[in-house]
Amino acid sequence: MVYLIQHTHTDIGYTRPQTEILREHLRYIDYAIEYCELTEDLPDDARFRWTCEASWTVNEYLKNRPQEQIKKLKRYVDNGQIEITGMFFNMSEIVDEHSLKTFLKPLSLLKKYDIPVSTAMQNDVNGIAWCLADYFPDLGVNYLWMGQHGHRALIPFDKPTVFRWESPSGKQMLAFRADHYHTGNSLGVDNGDVSSLEPRLFSYLEDLNKKEYPFDAIAIQYSGYSTDNSPPSFSSSKLVEEWNKAYAYPKLRNGLPHEFMDYVAAHHQDNIKSYRVAYPDWWTDGFGSAARETGASRRSHADMVTIESLLSIAAVKGKTLPSHISDEITHIHENLLFYDEHTFGAAESLRDPLAENSQVQWSQKSSFVWEGLKSAQLLYETAGGLLQGDLKRGDHPTITFFNPNGHPRTNLVTTYIDFEVIPENRVFAITDAEGNSLKVQQLHSRREGRFYAILAEDIPAMGYKTFDIIIENDKLAPTQRTSVVDNVIENSYYRITLNPVTGGISSIFDKELRREMVDAASPWDMGAFIYEKLDNRHQMEQYRTDDYTRTGLSEVQLTPGVNGEIYQSVHVRGKAPGVDESYGVRLEIKLFNNEKRIELSYALKRLPELDPTGIYVAFPFLLSDSRLAFDVQGGVVYPGENQLEGTASDWNTVQNFVAARNDQAQFILGSDVVPLVQLGDLLDGPFQYKKRYEKPHVFSWVMNNYWVTNFRASQEGEFRWNYCITSTDDLSNAAAINFTRNTRIPVYARIMPVGKENNMPVDFSAFGIDKRNLLMTSCTLSKDAGWLLLNVRETDGKDTELTIKDRSGKPYVFQLVNAIEVPLSDMVTSDIFKADENKFIKVKIEK
Repeated sequence: MVYLIQHTHTDIGYTRPQTEILREHLRYIDYAIEYCELTEDLPDDARFRWTCEASWTVNEYLKNRPQEQIKKLKRYVDNGQIEITGMFFNMSEIVDEHSLKTFLKPLSLLKKYDIPVSTAMQNDVNGIAWCLADYFPDLGVNYLWMGQHGHRALIPFDKPTVFRWESPSGKQMLAFRADHYHTGNSLGVDNGDVSSLEPRLFSYLEDLNKKEYPFDAIAIQYSGYSTDNSPPSFSSSKLVEEWNKAYAYPKLRNGLPHEFMDYVAAHHQDNIKSYRVAYPDWWTDGFGSAARETGASRRSHADMVTIESLLSIAAVKGKTLPSHISDEITHIHENLLFYDEHTFGAAESLRDPLAENSQVQWSQKSSFVWEGLKSAQLLYETAGGLLQGDLKRGDHPTITFFNPNGHPRTNLVTTYIDFEVIPENRVFAITDAEGNSLKVQQLHSRREGRFYAILAEDIPAMGYKTFDIIIENDKLAPTQRTSVVDNVIENSYYRITLNPVTGGISSIFDKELRREMVDAASPWDMGAFIYEKLDNRHQMEQYRTDDYTRTGLSEVQLTPGVNGEIYQSVHVRGKAPGVDESYGVRLEIKLFNNEKRIELSYALKRLPELDPTGIYVAFPFLLSDSRLAFDVQGGVVYPGENQLEGTASDWNTVQNFVAARNDQAQFILGSDVVPLVQLGDLLDGPFQYKKRYEKPHVFSWVMNNYWVTNFRASQEGEFRWNYCITSTDDLSNAAAINFTRNTRIPVYARIMPVGKENNMPVDFSAFGIDKRNLLMTSCTLSKDAGWLLLNVRETDGKDTELTIKDRSGKPYVFQLVNAIEVPLSDMVTSDIFKADENKFIKVKIEK
């Protein structure tokens, strides 16, 4: 049997501006209903069938169409002519685990209407978030369909393949790596002509036989027309009817994805292999064509983790939340999802970047992330305002630090304070109730205030702690400068040797581990700025990258920076192609005094360039017998080991950390806003079907414009980004995640002026999780009042008991649920997490 799977590929833009495309996808559902009605008297195999690829479309349809039209939709879903699938959009890997919960929210509305969803369909994109292999099975979505595109990408397997895709903890989905989602169009299915289809289809089936395709059924995707965002067509109904009259074998069927998957599951279980692997995407490199907006998305995702934890704390304290709060949270996450989905701009964005379609589509695409960021920042104020009445006040100004994590936290916080609160150039101290002072370091100033780095110590889990700001009469002493002797700065943890010619770091010696961290044999120093120019834009379409030039900084200047309570620093400045010459490339190397931590802070003003160029920062670690690891949504990937062969190998998208590890130490690297990395080597050869590398070198891929379609042709203006580095003999994933994630997920600081004395406690904790390897990726308001929804993941591959306790040690009662809060267990006070397991926990907060 040949199942012909008609769908409309959902690009939010690309062919036309987003505002046109979005409304058309709702109209296409109306078309599909009409075609179901027109063909329901045909033989069953010939009836019009259609798959709705994106759940967002159906979610909007159910909210905006009259009930009689919704009843028609449900009728044709029930009789097997329309299938709704479970992916919000076709997603990149920029999105985080937290927003993927909103990504699944339409399934709740579909459940309300009793519309079944058994398949998740990701087309075009050639990877998918690993955590979805955990989330979907608990939702009853047991099939995954990958209609992959091989442009600038390799594809797993040498033929269409059904396999069991496993999450890190072993949950399974039956997955189908289909051929390209327009394969049926290339065979002529959309033409409706049997004579045109016959030779091409037989050739396709013969090719499957030569490749030893193991099943007696195949599914072939197509659209009504050979284009993305195509309207449905019922021309294939006549085609199938005529074909099946003419041929005894193979029979054709206008089918649905779940029909093919049901058939294979029922008849070919013995031929299906299991793979517990990540499925990283090749195409997210295009997000480097808009580094500023991608950074804003990444920051906003992090902010929403903190904001929703603050709102959860307010709920625990019994605060009355604004009635619009749930809608506002959804609005923010949906804007971020609209940015993070795979369609970036117009088809002609590279070949004609000044075209109206290119300009309009980028304006609309970028607006999603800026709207998400704006709304998130306002929601900080909503959350802080709900809690500020409970904060201690008195004769001194106060600063309160809010910790969104499930564990207590000591963290560096950068915050702005008005001169009205801390007068300019006055000595002050930030003290706890016992008079202990926090470490503070001045940063840059504005006319009305100054930014400070503050080491916020011992902030309770899912809670806050208030400190007094004590203003003294003395004036601040002049800032001390870092002592740089023979291009070396050091403290009790590290000795850093700078290269005055390249502006990079030639050596980092860890004094505790007694290890050198920088590979002296590397052509690039640690932190080296690399400008790359491709001499042939199309070489990556030919699966090669061998025609390029690379340069580092020139005319380098090193100057001592500040030496304060928290860190000492050195400034590096140099020139590079592609950046404003008068501003140059600027780097501040920060060596922290009170923890094993190095930070590198970069700034440049990018000049617009239409030629294909990229910018990297090098991290050539030296660690013998080591392997690299990085975290994705839902787990940790070891390149070339636990990733599906044929998935992204030359570059990857990181959620929090990259680490070089052996059996004695690990070196950990994270970035606030730059998610792309190349591991082992820069682009020096053909795309690797299975990742191989000789040395644990990491290259952060800051920006590029290497595509030929969809993504931006150039970018310009000032851009700032940061890295954090540490080294430890703690080899756990928890150590790597906590170090980098705590840099990325902010502690929120709220400053209050002198006020009327009250008797409020100086600190509060809503609850805590006492196991370090149980990571709470988010805590949000439940859809039901009096409850919270937690997403918790075991990070270190060991069975672990979860209890959630208040500050007195009393356990909370909770229930295991799925992502849309359907119960999966009875009420309990503890639960065993299997190794690497990922669960949603619904916690009762009303006693």
